[in-house]
Amino acid sequence: MCVMNNAGIHVYYDEALGQYRESYPVDGYIHESVEDRQRKRDHAQRAAAIGRDQRHYVQAYHEPVRKLTSMLGLNELGAIMKLLPYMRMDKAGDLYYEGVRMGSVEIAKAIGKAPRWTATLISTLMRCDILTEKREGRRKVYGVNPEYHAIGRTLNDGRYTKVYQTKLRSDVRDLTVQAAGLLYCMIPYIHYKMLYLCTNPDDPNTDALNHITQASFARIVGIDEQTARRGLRELSKHGFIMRSDSFGTVVIRMNPDVMYRKETCDDEHTQMVRHEFTQNKRAMQAAFDGDDSDLPF
Repeated sequence: MCVMNNAGIHVYYDEALGQYRESYPVDGYIHESVEDRQRKRDHAQRAAAIGRDQRHYVQAYHEPVRKLTSMLGLNELGAIMKLLPYMRMDKAGDLYYEGVRMGSVEIAKAIGKAPRWTATLISTLMRCDILTEKREGRRKVYGVNPEYHAIGRTLNDGRYTKVYQTKLRSDVRDLTVQAAGLLYCMIPYIHYKMLYLCTNPDDPNTDALNHITQASFARIVGIDEQTARRGLRELSKHGFIMRSDSFGTVVIRMNPDVMYRKETCDDEHTQMVRHEFTQNKRAMQAAFDGDDSDLPF
């Protein structure tokens, strides 16, 4: 049996292959299955959706990030987080500060640390293979290893989180390096749809999320709860995260303008979360009037 649809494409059942197939004229007749054609449509839709997300972001690959968080302390991880806004899309991830390739002096300025501490940091990050080094005249200049973070194109087959540079560039400079380190530790734990921190961030069943709380996050990161509370409070104050009450449990949600995993960032749920962050910021400013001693966390 063969049927012609509205687009003039013949759809028929191939008994030999046991599947429906289509035929349509393109320089003659090309045969492909209905399933193959649907996969092509889905791929084209995904590609178009990705194209709508025009904001600059760094791809943070989950498994390499997990490895780093098990090797480094909060100060080193926070320094990495503070460097991500300085990756350049048109320069393969090389770091630039005010139009100049970043050497140790520029890195010190970007992360707000003394030259001696910065020199030790660079040595540590080189040893962990997160930074790349080149010679530019008499200077050493640095970039980020694309195995960990890439910009402009996907260079790693693993799952990744988008880290948007605009929010980081404007606000991460105001964070202490430890709070920035806690933010970096969150990268692999953001649920792809709901934006909650959880240990099963790829689970499509949103009713079965294993939420990460303040106490459990401290255990995951390997720090004391007081340090976690202080850092989470700072991140909340600056609008990176928000505390939410869900089913009687206090949970943590990521600002979708900071980190995001889905292909597009303009769906109804994401817009709702953005509105919650806006309302939360206004409520905190009105309630505490600059005093952060009683902020959530």
